[in-house]
Amino acid sequence: MSETVTPPPAKSRVNRWLAVALIASVAINLGFAGFGAVRYFKYREFAERRGWQIEDQVARRLPDNARQAFRQAFEEGRKGGNVSHHQMRRDLSAALGAKPYDHNRLAAVLDEHRRRLDQLQAGMQAGMLAAADAMTPEQRQEFAERMLRHGSKQKRDEMPPPSPSPRH
Repeated sequence: MSETVTPPPAKSRVNRWLAVALIASVAINLGFAGFGAVRYFKYREFAERRGWQIEDQVARRLPDNARQAFRQAFEEGRKGGNVSHHQMRRDLSAALGAKPYDHNRLAAVLDEHRRRLDQLQAGMQAGMLAAADAMTPEQRQEFAERMLRHGSKQKRDEMPPPSPSPRH
């Protein structure tokens, strides 16, 4: 008696494509997870990343001819005083949690950070003045209108329209 050997059933094409899709999905997810982990460990402090500081956000929105003037005046106006909000939080935490509590130490930390914030503000104002001087009247008008679009709708409705800027 001869036995007929039946071949095993062939895998369907659908199962094969599902396996390929699963492998591709896992690979993509691992890639994203790896990218996120690298970004996290490289830039643990969100505000310390270059490009996320307020001056970079403002400079990106400026026309090309005003961007360089803004950055140069900003650097000169703030006199090199970097502001790290994370460092400020750590310094305040250390001063508040010190045992024994030292009022003068906390006051000194607050004074130092106020000085740095004042330098940042001076740099921003110097940069905005330099950028406005470098822009054409049309660019200034467009920038002013763009600034109004970034506020909430309620604030935009309350604000008067920008007055025409004097021509230089």
